[in-house]
Amino acid sequence: MDFEHTWRGRPILNEERLQRLIDEMDDGIDTTFYEPSSSSNPFTAFSISQSTKTSVSDSLSTDTSSLRLRSVESLPSFSPSERFSSPFSESCNPVASSLTPSITNLLSISRDEAMIFHHYVTWIAPLMIPVDSAENPWKSVYPSTALQDSSPASQALYHAILAQSAFNIANLQKDNHGSCRQRESVALKHYGASLRELSKSLNVTKETEYDACAATLYTLMISEGNARGSVAWRSHFNGVGGFVTQFVQQKPWTRSTHSWVISQSLALSFEISQTGNAKPYGRSPITEVLLDGVASRQNFGYTIGASCDVLRIISSIRLFAEKIALGDIPDNLGSLIQAYLIELSPQNHTKLNVDLDMPDRESVLKSLPEKQQHEFLDCLHLRLFRTAALIYLHQTILKVPPRGVRKYVKSVLEDATTFIRMRGGSISMWPVFIAATEATKEEDQLMVEQWLAISSHLGMQNRLIAGKLIRQIWRERSQEAITSCLDPDQVIKDWKTIQQRLGIDLLLL
Repeated sequence: MDFEHTWRGRPILNEERLQRLIDEMDDGIDTTFYEPSSSSNPFTAFSISQSTKTSVSDSLSTDTSSLRLRSVESLPSFSPSERFSSPFSESCNPVASSLTPSITNLLSISRDEAMIFHHYVTWIAPLMIPVDSAENPWKSVYPSTALQDSSPASQALYHAILAQSAFNIANLQKDNHGSCRQRESVALKHYGASLRELSKSLNVTKETEYDACAATLYTLMISEGNARGSVAWRSHFNGVGGFVTQFVQQKPWTRSTHSWVISQSLALSFEISQTGNAKPYGRSPITEVLLDGVASRQNFGYTIGASCDVLRIISSIRLFAEKIALGDIPDNLGSLIQAYLIELSPQNHTKLNVDLDMPDRESVLKSLPEKQQHEFLDCLHLRLFRTAALIYLHQTILKVPPRGVRKYVKSVLEDATTFIRMRGGSISMWPVFIAATEATKEEDQLMVEQWLAISSHLGMQNRLIAGKLIRQIWRERSQEAITSCLDPDQVIKDWKTIQQRLGIDLLLL
């Protein structure tokens, strides 16, 4: 809210009383003050007593600052086990009871649900976007939409969020089998509740419920592919196409920022995930209607860390590759490839207006103000995607062996390493994975292993599955190289074919 509405009805404080309230906040004192009828400090969301202060601030380390790899300067020799600790352990259970009854009653949820919801906002949300900031919709748009009313659509999103969060907690507690199974059981309960509420909504979906239904479909997809590592996530996308067609005329994504943010997440995720589909899929309502409808805004792609132009090219490359696989070769394919090569060429990285290759860039970056650090990291991630798209073009349409894209692979992995050193693990999966599938040199594979080691501590199952697939690609390439008396960087391996053979359907988000 703005300043006026935030403080409406509150008495004006003199300097002495204002300082006392701030001091009491710092000391964690829970006293009755301010107004005779109120026991809340105007600067608090929760009432914190001395007995719970330690468990909240110390035991619950769900802030992703624990992922920032404070001593990550030691890469490439760091030991992941020394850098990370799970944000949830058995000793953290008392945290749930530290949430006050007032907030629990307000949300009409149990304390355990409040803790799971808190985990979503403070741990999962920062990992859903490359550079965390005030514009992170998983901290604002998704939670607020889930809690806006008691409609089946909002309830569906609420339970989907809890399912995603509980699955993540279970993954983080995988070393404690009892606790892990308990959290998985909780996650499945909320997953089922979300599907039931969503079913009610989809039968009579109104335009006013578009946001909650679209966000629910997206969150369930993430829960399946990202949190559980299941192949069932694609079925949710198959349903999204039919859902989107209901709103072709109304186009709710053009009418509010919330609708646009949620819609662009669906469009982005669909286009990226389809790059891993071994079966021809072609255009769909998500590509025809949704992508074209949401891609006009300048900041399209910010939630995944890619530019609109690059994402459109990735989508076009996929569509052309599918046509070629079916024997339908476009007459203008040569000119299109040339246009893509020009657009994705390293020279066009200068459009970012930031010197990404400055000498000793990591040391320089640490000395910059936070705003400039964020700008640098945003631009670095944009380049990551652009270079990875260049690799994708070469491997998908041009069928170039790893030797032909080695410099691009090295560029992506070095940029990813810098990004991880500065951010700690919220890098998008697609560009690093695409580069990893073509990594043949030992130093490049070592950078991939470092990324996988960090990613394995985020509670995201698709990262672990990605590691298995990448290593299988490397093994098969090496074996074929030995059999054919070739160097590994001369051997072309279709990672989608290997994925299909392994029974994997990797969500590349």
